[in-house]
Amino acid sequence: MIILSAKMKKILLFLMLGCVLIGQAQVTSMSYKIKADALYGTILPFTERISSLIDQPVMGGEVAVEWQTVGEKRWHYYLNFPMVGVAATYLNLGNPEKLGNAFALYPYMNFGVIRNKYFNAGIKAGAGVSYLTKTYYNTNTDANGIVYPSLDHTNSEIGSHLNVYFAGGGSLEVPLLWGLSLSAELTWNHMSNGSVIAPNGGLNLINALAGLKYSPNYRDYRIPAQRKMPEVPRKFSTELIVSGGVRQLYYKDKQSFGIGSIDVAEFYPLTNYYRMGVGADLFFDPVFGEVNSAVDGNAVETSYKRTYITKDVLWNKLRAGISWQNELIIDRLTAGIHLGLYLYDPIKNKEPYTEAANGAVHKGLFYGYDISKEDGWLYSRASLKYAITNHVFAAVGLKTHLQKAEFIEWGLGYKF
Repeated sequence: MIILSAKMKKILLFLMLGCVLIGQAQVTSMSYKIKADALYGTILPFTERISSLIDQPVMGGEVAVEWQTVGEKRWHYYLNFPMVGVAATYLNLGNPEKLGNAFALYPYMNFGVIRNKYFNAGIKAGAGVSYLTKTYYNTNTDANGIVYPSLDHTNSEIGSHLNVYFAGGGSLEVPLLWGLSLSAELTWNHMSNGSVIAPNGGLNLINALAGLKYSPNYRDYRIPAQRKMPEVPRKFSTELIVSGGVRQLYYKDKQSFGIGSIDVAEFYPLTNYYRMGVGADLFFDPVFGEVNSAVDGNAVETSYKRTYITKDVLWNKLRAGISWQNELIIDRLTAGIHLGLYLYDPIKNKEPYTEAANGAVHKGLFYGYDISKEDGWLYSRASLKYAITNHVFAAVGLKTHLQKAEFIEWGLGYKF
């Protein structure tokens, strides 16, 4: 019997939520394709630490099975009959000693943009789970057993073997003969654990893929014909989500904190498959109660030199903002990107650490910043929601500051 840890279960839920796409897509076994691609890419050097880990290009391959939606659901017509698929990916990250290899399994959807007899062009988006063979915890000891606790001597970006995996980009298919096609993709990929285990700088990659697709039943393969479908009702709706999660602050502390958030948003569908909303967000993050200076009798509790905190007080642990929420409607599932602006953020005047330690820092709503030294005024969320009933839904979100993941939110919501 295999027993999964709580953290592993949380990460694997990303894959389970993504598989809902295939379960509800109403595809037929006759309309599938098999795809095999070679992969060549690079890790994006967002910080000096990541740059120090980059050695050779990323190389690997991907195999996938994808099915054609056949018109059994209204959203098939609204989204121009997208393909749904499941892919398995292997990545040699170009630095065997520190980064090792990565394996990913993820469901995805490929939205057709141009479809004719000469080529098919689309936009691909998917999310799942990845396994990395090298982490901070198995690269900070050399062959002689010497431990290098400094992030400069080891894998400074990945703290756990299991991570989420995001894939998004463009796809191209050029039909040849007898069900065979050339395939190509240019994708952005992201791997991180949402700060469940530190360090968690994460990896962002740009990858090019090229290979072949084969449709075993190509003689019977047909694209369903468009027909007029009922419009999605254009009316406002209100949603409330209460979420929680777990994160770590610093790899040396090895201490986990429970986080929480509340999101209230008003949505309006602008098309049959896209809705826009405005939300109000409240975040509770106890990592900002970890003091790092012996001021006013407080003992040093963390050596993390990013945020200059001298007191364990509630108001440091709260942040609030407004967000512009964009979501794609796929039957019971919605997937979106939210962009937010902090209206209340006591942490901004405590970062960067050196400046805040040397004197008072006063910032407005908008200001220039270095993401490697502070969080900044902009936050974002990659969101997935699945309707359990007409009013109750499950939600998961990855909150980030630019490319830096802050935490994963697991919640329940109610639609009014």
